[in-house]
Amino acid sequence: MKKPMIAWQLGAAMSIALMTQAASADDLQALKAQMATMQKRIAELETKQTALPKTSTQTNKKGTGWNANSEALQLYGQARLSIDHVSGNGAKSTGTSIVSNASRVGVKGKIPSGLGDSKLIYQAELRYESTDDTAGTAGKNVEFREGYAGLASKSWGKVRLGRLSTGYKTSLTKIDPWNDNVPQSRSGGRQGTSELHSSYFNNAIEYESPKIGPGLKFNVWAASEFNKSTKPLHNTGTLKNLKGGNTKGAGVKYKDKRLFLAADVIDINADDTSGKAGLSNGSGWQLAGRYNFNQLSLAVMYEDVENIGLGKNTYVNGIYKTDKNKFIASYGRNRDGAVYGNKDWDNWSVGVKHKLNKKSELFAAYNSRRDKTSDKNTNTLTSGVNVKFGY
Repeated sequence: MKKPMIAWQLGAAMSIALMTQAASADDLQALKAQMATMQKRIAELETKQTALPKTSTQTNKKGTGWNANSEALQLYGQARLSIDHVSGNGAKSTGTSIVSNASRVGVKGKIPSGLGDSKLIYQAELRYESTDDTAGTAGKNVEFREGYAGLASKSWGKVRLGRLSTGYKTSLTKIDPWNDNVPQSRSGGRQGTSELHSSYFNNAIEYESPKIGPGLKFNVWAASEFNKSTKPLHNTGTLKNLKGGNTKGAGVKYKDKRLFLAADVIDINADDTSGKAGLSNGSGWQLAGRYNFNQLSLAVMYEDVENIGLGKNTYVNGIYKTDKNKFIASYGRNRDGAVYGNKDWDNWSVGVKHKLNKKSELFAAYNSRRDKTSDKNTNTLTSGVNVKFGY
């Protein structure tokens, strides 16, 4: 009830009282008593007005419903663009072009499931070419990326089904500052880590445990096709030639304020690997870590996937942080990779990132990949912007 209405009621009550009471001393005392009662009633009404629940519009502002960027419906994306100049006697194409570096848009969210403390989780993400309307760098204008549905609980962990970034891949994304830009260690499988860290495994399921103790988690995952299927287990690069069959893996990760550690194993048992010379069924493993010394951090990964045909890989990087800048130096090598002709590959890069806001940045870097066996180089000078929205 609004105060003007309360004041009107008070005036009306007083007028009625004055008209119906004689002007004697006893009547004056009675009038004062009525006024005191009325004032008490006004105070009670104001208290009730203050305690009324907020409207549905006010409640929605908290993001409890199906609103953009609420917990149930989070719209997000990235526009990643660079100017690349490529040179060297080992490059397939040389010159300068403006390139889209895995620009993407997606939707994800969490919804109450009704099963204990768990929530339904989902994600659907598309890669789009932001610089080319014909073929683009991925060979398509739009390409499906990660997509899944599942359940997540603080007490028992998380289960996802779909096309997934598995635990094997996320061990690298925690330590490589150049993911989806030219200096990234996984580029072509010859810059320090294998193609197993690129893109996604199809028809996959993964379980990730809740945090155990101060910062330990483990994961197990698998991807599988029907018998006699000719569908690929993986969606891109060399690994598209793993047709049918199954693959599986497991890993453990530890993280606190300064330290990150990871260990993973993988086993591939495809029905057909004949589409790519040197690619084969087999198993592999990797170890990774990063340590932060305040402004300076150092990271390293060693990966042995020689039995699969992807060689032995070593990757190291160092990052020095100032207020808004990160100065990054990295080195990677690939040895004994049958898929890559059993050549010796070396890669190094230097670069800087300048923070624009919490999620977006400008960058510039120089990257050099060398085929030591054939004495050929591919050199790239890249600069551009990574814009993130909705995160």
